[in-house]
Amino acid sequence: MRRFQTRRTKPMRNTILLSTLISLIACAPPAIGLDDEAGTTTSASESSTSESSTSDESTSSTTSTSTSTAAGFVPMTDTPGDGCDSFAQDCPPGEKCVPYSMDGGIWNASKCVPVLGDQQPGEACVWDGFIEATDDCDASSICWNAVEVDGQLIGECAAICTGSPDLPMCPPASSCLLSDDGVIFVCITDCDPLLQDCAEGLGCYWANNEFACIFEAPPGIATGEPCGFINDCMPGNLCADATSLPSCAGASCCTGFCDVTGGDTGCAAQPGTVCTAFFELGTAPPGYDDVGVCTIPP
Repeated sequence: MRRFQTRRTKPMRNTILLSTLISLIACAPPAIGLDDEAGTTTSASESSTSESSTSDESTSSTTSTSTSTAAGFVPMTDTPGDGCDSFAQDCPPGEKCVPYSMDGGIWNASKCVPVLGDQQPGEACVWDGFIEATDDCDASSICWNAVEVDGQLIGECAAICTGSPDLPMCPPASSCLLSDDGVIFVCITDCDPLLQDCAEGLGCYWANNEFACIFEAPPGIATGEPCGFINDCMPGNLCADATSLPSCAGASCCTGFCDVTGGDTGCAAQPGTVCTAFFELGTAPPGYDDVGVCTIPP
């Protein structure tokens, strides 16, 4: 099962180092996802830099850029693609630009593949794996979050980001995951970490400067235990920098989300922590003012 690896990120709020997107998928099928950072590095050879996302309510767009030099469970290739441009969608008629794997291990390039179906974003799809990378989604989407069902990889069509690498755009209530020089370029559903309002098999995790529905990586690490990837923890938790926690046996540990309004007691099970606002005052996106996380007192 693929997981999201942790690396050091720049601080974006008072106590916790928030995650920033990078490009590596760590394992092979049955599930798909993006490697990502959670708080602090677990490998001295890995590093990344990022810019914060911005949203334009009038266009329902979210932007995000990142650069990285990284190594995960499977080494990355130095070749980001074969000339196919995900934003230009410069493939011949009847084809689309999609991410794929040159060696069957991880997404590490992009190529043109034939459009084989007409499934729309949000509808179920069949994916043919990392190497072939074909699916039955329409020309505007790719098959995402696939899991093996009766010998087939079944996922959900997700819209391909439009706009440009500097200003990627997505439909309302979704955000663009963009990484590795454009190898990954997909719109994923926004969510509420307190409600955990994602579809079955997905958790609401912090990724790429927004909360997004990402596949769970079972068995799910419990609150307070060391973690290494943003979806290592059981849904409802953040894989947070150890420096934000009173005790942690690793570089990062799972800590619970909590509601900073109305006297939330969600941190009672974590001695030495208090419910701390996830976003700095005045910077929370609409609807996220109540989101907090259990950390040492700021």
